[in-house]
Amino acid sequence: MVRGNLKKYWKIPVAFAAGIFFVSCGNDIEEIKALTENKELAVQTVENGTFHYTSRGELSNKLVAGILDRYEGEDPRIEVSEGFTLFIYDSLEQVEATLTARRGTFYDTEGRLIAREDVILENSEGNKLNTEELIWVQDSDKVYTDKPFILTKDQDTIQGIGLISDSKFKKRQMNKLTGKIYVDDPAPKDSLDGN
Repeated sequence: MVRGNLKKYWKIPVAFAAGIFFVSCGNDIEEIKALTENKELAVQTVENGTFHYTSRGELSNKLVAGILDRYEGEDPRIEVSEGFTLFIYDSLEQVEATLTARRGTFYDTEGRLIAREDVILENSEGNKLNTEELIWVQDSDKVYTDKPFILTKDQDTIQGIGLISDSKFKKRQMNKLTGKIYVDDPAPKDSLDGN
């Protein structure tokens, strides 16, 4: 007789636990639906890809990317993550500058790349720019940022906030500058005294 009563009482907690499980699962499924319904999915994903861009039949840029996701629709773009390097070529197809960053977004219709996180732009003359965000506009071949930056070449270091330059980093306008520039003394001190 004791066994019959135990079975009866055992069924109640099991039924209660099952009811809680199904109610909580229902909430989780609704939450998951809400999160994924508005999530845009990439139409193409490429891992460790290399992409060549030409202008009038000549190589102008090469992009090497860790992961590249292409999105279409209302906001068409390419999202690059896990690091990338953009090689910028001159008319003789020699590398004139490289742009590296941890991630970036390229808007194909605008021809605009926003490089983010550990951004480095280095030209063939040894000028090196470090910043956290740099925007490159393909049509005008301009790069710019309104973020803090550090420019180095040899012993010289210049810091500032905001700059505009060509992508080869040869013509540039920099704002709010501080830094150290070393200059060679062109003549011995004795020759300046007239002795």
